[in-house]
Amino acid sequence: MKYLGIDYGEKRVGIAATDANGTVAFPKTVIENGPDLVKKISDLAAAEKTEVIVVGESKDYQGADNKISPAIISFKRELGNAITLPIFLEPEFMSSMQVEKTFGKTGMLDASAAAIVLQTFLDKEKSRQEKKKKDEAANGRGKISIDDFAKVEMKVGRILSAEPIAGSDKLVKLSVDFAERSPRQILSGIAKFFPDANALVGKHVVFVTNLEPRTMMGLESNGMILAAHADEALALVEMPDVAPGTKLG
Repeated sequence: MKYLGIDYGEKRVGIAATDANGTVAFPKTVIENGPDLVKKISDLAAAEKTEVIVVGESKDYQGADNKISPAIISFKRELGNAITLPIFLEPEFMSSMQVEKTFGKTGMLDASAAAIVLQTFLDKEKSRQEKKKKDEAANGRGKISIDDFAKVEMKVGRILSAEPIAGSDKLVKLSVDFAERSPRQILSGIAKFFPDANALVGKHVVFVTNLEPRTMMGLESNGMILAAHADEALALVEMPDVAPGTKLG
């Protein structure tokens, strides 16, 4: 995603742009402030294939608006009326002075200040996205691509036998027919929902069948049964009329 950063000034307006990935901001140019400012920026945004614009919101030492703030808001409104791109304000504190202190007075001072504003926004946005992903993952709402989903193999299996495992109050050992050369052994933590394990025999249930084998209680498990669990109830994903070995997708 391409971004354009703007450091608005009464006489000069600094412009910064990002690399193609939208991760690093660079000084681009300086435009004289005048009646055709919005058109020049609109044309530049189109030429740069800009997708998002970030405008520096000037603040003083206390974090309050500077005297130029009303002009910035007016400029943002006018620019928003001229283009359809999203425009964000990024609070900035004496960015031009930071550049001048480091590099001295240069013709690209305002553009460098715009780069500081834009990079600050990009860094904050990266942090926001990382936090969002962590929150989604923590809440089980992380999104996956269709390619990720396609990696999961699900098949209907007919349970041939089921028995509790000695020493475990959770696990049941299942022998499951998937229309393969031989039945698979699958361990499942559903024992408390089926006190009589024989009640599982004959059921046609959906399993994930391409998981890495897992060893539990000294026994290898080659699959995972699918079920819905809410409070004290559990429901298996049953397909009584579907033949063993049938794939889901």
